[in-house]
Amino acid sequence: MKENILKRIIRLLPDGVFVIDLSGKVLVWNRAMEELTGVKEGEIVGKGDFEYAIPFYGFRRPMPVDYVINPDLNYPENLNTKKETVEIETFVPKLYNGKGAWLRMSAHPIYDEACDIIGAVQIVRDITIRKNAEIELRKLFNIVEHSPVGVAVLEFSGKIIYCNESFLKYTQLKTAKGRNIFELFPQISLYEIHNSYLKEIKFEGKIFRLRGMRINEEDGYAIFLTDITTLRKYEEQIIISHKMESIRKLVSVYSHEIKNMLTGIKGFAQLALQTENIEQTRAYVEKLLSIVDSVSMSIKEILGFPREFGRNPEVLDLKDVIKNLVTFLKASLRENISLILDFEEKPLPCFADKTDIEKIITNLVLNAQDAMPEGGEIKIQAKTKQMPEKFISLIGIKELSTQYICLSIQDTGIGMDEETKEKIFDPFFTTKGEKGSGLGLTTVYHIVQMLKGFIFVESEPGKGTKFDIYLPLYS
Repeated sequence: MKENILKRIIRLLPDGVFVIDLSGKVLVWNRAMEELTGVKEGEIVGKGDFEYAIPFYGFRRPMPVDYVINPDLNYPENLNTKKETVEIETFVPKLYNGKGAWLRMSAHPIYDEACDIIGAVQIVRDITIRKNAEIELRKLFNIVEHSPVGVAVLEFSGKIIYCNESFLKYTQLKTAKGRNIFELFPQISLYEIHNSYLKEIKFEGKIFRLRGMRINEEDGYAIFLTDITTLRKYEEQIIISHKMESIRKLVSVYSHEIKNMLTGIKGFAQLALQTENIEQTRAYVEKLLSIVDSVSMSIKEILGFPREFGRNPEVLDLKDVIKNLVTFLKASLRENISLILDFEEKPLPCFADKTDIEKIITNLVLNAQDAMPEGGEIKIQAKTKQMPEKFISLIGIKELSTQYICLSIQDTGIGMDEETKEKIFDPFFTTKGEKGSGLGLTTVYHIVQMLKGFIFVESEPGKGTKFDIYLPLYS
């Protein structure tokens, strides 16, 4: 009765089990073995001469169970021996109709009542899923270990519990395990790591980009360190190259303009010398002086870009600046263009240079006029506002507590396409041909940045253009 229960238990075990006697003949072959090998119990029981290895390897060969009975046997793989138990984890190619599987096989001797060995039992467990996961983890570990990005894993206290080769290379340490990241890099904080802020730090004469990441609720943080020293050098070279190109364009634009003016000066001077009429000579000299003034203004403009910004900042009421500028603006606009003003009743104080504010408004209003060859309407608005969500998402700032003055200048002109909008603040970009220097909106952009403000443009072809400039409200 007990033997039948034991046989049924062995038969239904989830692991494969087979037993051989001292002659190597199979005595037991359970259901899990049938499922692993495709060989039924009746087909294998009683057979020996390593035939039980054929479903595993495709040929006769020893298995761990044979080594238990005959320890002097030459086994083709390395076995782990723990007292009388023999274990091995190996890939077996013939199982599951040739798909193969990773197996953990352990063999144990079987004793009779006199403590003599009468056979051996082998337990076979399919560990393919676990083994494949281990292989993938090992691959991932090797990728992390040999990555050019420095990687370190931290406890919540900042204690380093793992770091890869690149991290040691960048920090010039032989070992970093046990060190505290905040002692190593005092420039960073737990808050920055916790919120995955991207930060640039200088360390041992190099520049690094560092970002942290919360692993999960229990396992602390990981940080990633990238050496961007060479990148920064290339960027500096590119910036210098762009500056030189900008200077070349600037010189080209103004040299052409001044050359034309000098030609005019020479022409009027020659005419003045050739005429005997005093009044006519006076007219030529007046035109000559007018051209000289234009040359002087051009030289002043080029010397003042952008060095002249923000020389005399003071607390201004933006409404007063605009009102004082209205007479000049109306005189500069064509008759077919109307100028509309819309202000709040309360003061709109800001801290800025009056000339800079006038440059912003004048540039945008005159640009609006150029965008309306058939005439139209220009509207200037000034109101206190919070930054709209659509603009906050553009500048990437999540919280702005400061209240702003929103200076809006809107026209009903021809508008702009997306490609043009992307370039309007670039130095020397102009849609006016030789009439434009391409510095007007660049000047506006630099002034707004200097005032710690923001500028946004909304425009579509045929629907006009609107510039929204947000300047901090002075308090």
